[in-house]
Amino acid sequence: MRQEQGDIVLATGQNRSYAYDRAMAKRNQHPEPSRKIALAGMKAIMSSGKALDEWLEHHEPYHRLEPRDRRFCRRLLASSIRYHGQAMLALRHYVPRAPKGRQQMATYILLLALTELIWLDGKSHAVVDQSVRLIRSVGLEHLHGLINASLRRCVKDIETHPSLIQAWKDDHATGFPDWIKSRLIADWGMDQADKIMAALLTPPPLDLTMADPETAADMAEQLGGTLLPQGSIRLSDGAPAQLEGYVDGRWWVQDAAATIPVRMMGDIKGKHVIDACAAPGGKTAQCIAGGGNVTAIDQSAARLIRLKENLTRLNMTAEVITADILDWSPQAAVDVVLIDAPCSATGTIRRNPDKLTHQKTPDVAMLSDIQMSMVKQAATWLKSGGILIFATCSLFRAEGEDIAARIIRETDLIPDPIDPQAYAGFMPYEGIAPHLLRLFPDALIDADKDIKKDADNAMMTHGNDGFFMAQFRRR
Repeated sequence: MRQEQGDIVLATGQNRSYAYDRAMAKRNQHPEPSRKIALAGMKAIMSSGKALDEWLEHHEPYHRLEPRDRRFCRRLLASSIRYHGQAMLALRHYVPRAPKGRQQMATYILLLALTELIWLDGKSHAVVDQSVRLIRSVGLEHLHGLINASLRRCVKDIETHPSLIQAWKDDHATGFPDWIKSRLIADWGMDQADKIMAALLTPPPLDLTMADPETAADMAEQLGGTLLPQGSIRLSDGAPAQLEGYVDGRWWVQDAAATIPVRMMGDIKGKHVIDACAAPGGKTAQCIAGGGNVTAIDQSAARLIRLKENLTRLNMTAEVITADILDWSPQAAVDVVLIDAPCSATGTIRRNPDKLTHQKTPDVAMLSDIQMSMVKQAATWLKSGGILIFATCSLFRAEGEDIAARIIRETDLIPDPIDPQAYAGFMPYEGIAPHLLRLFPDALIDADKDIKKDADNAMMTHGNDGFFMAQFRRR
């Protein structure tokens, strides 16, 4: 039976309270639930160092939102973190003395609103109205005038002073902490570092890898996506579980650049392949799809649960082992080892913008030593002539080129040239040895493989994760 309360129809089941909250927001001048959740996330991430996706995964009200509102909430929150540094420039312009202490929530509300106005082209009336509702909802009614006046000034500047707004958008380096910025400049020079930072601030698309590559063109058409030169399907966004082909395991989510290490292996049918840092399982699935006999290892039991769930959905099987690879060895020598090693993960900032706001600086020297220890251990697993592929999603030489040089000095592995077909569709950094591959986050090129697209142009141009890869052979 349908229940009614005035003109509010109450939903039944899981979303009952969400539907009620949304209806009451319209009637009683409460803020929309999606914006309240974005504000709560902003506070948790900025003040407590929470990771964006981890916080959303465990925040139950977020999962009660309707799909459309859930997408908006995540987009607003992720963008506000991604552009935090630039939005702070705007905030200081409109509010020279930003609220602090017990009034810090006003700063978060302003950052959300400025991000929506400047970077997401939000409707000005809705943004201002909802921001005033938010400030009242957190008990800071006396600041509603500040919120209203500041945002209206921004709305006016968007129309009358576009150069001011564009200057904030173009200031890519402002939002990057010194530990990232200084290393990028030292490693690659100022001009290249600025290009890298600009690419890392581009919102990421959703890339899919097909279990059967022969069906990629048809699936791309069904999903309304773009078929990339190396075979991935690119969508502008979307909830994977709601897309065609998810339930029956026809594809998995994987950045286009992340497919390259397995492509470097060539034909692996019938070969024993060890994926030494396997979770969450994208590269493991690639190896299985390529016909390899796969052993997937990771020291995190929790992450391996996710890997097993993914393989079950894909109707794939592998030997899955929970172990620290420094304390483990196979019973017999193997053909191929892939080490996608733990690292600073600076190449994935597009997908993990919270890395820009967290205060803890990773110990890159320690990570480099761990990476080298992993390579030395894994090198002993190989048959004579066996292949070792080392990869990191880091943009730092210390976790890439420097490790490759140490591998030659400190192990009996020898360089093995990478087949250019493995990275077809990408424009790698030039001037390094043929067994090395450096991909900056703007390395994806168009289907004609000769013109790099503009970063604001189309889906294909939303870049790629940054990677370093190297290929070696055992004597």
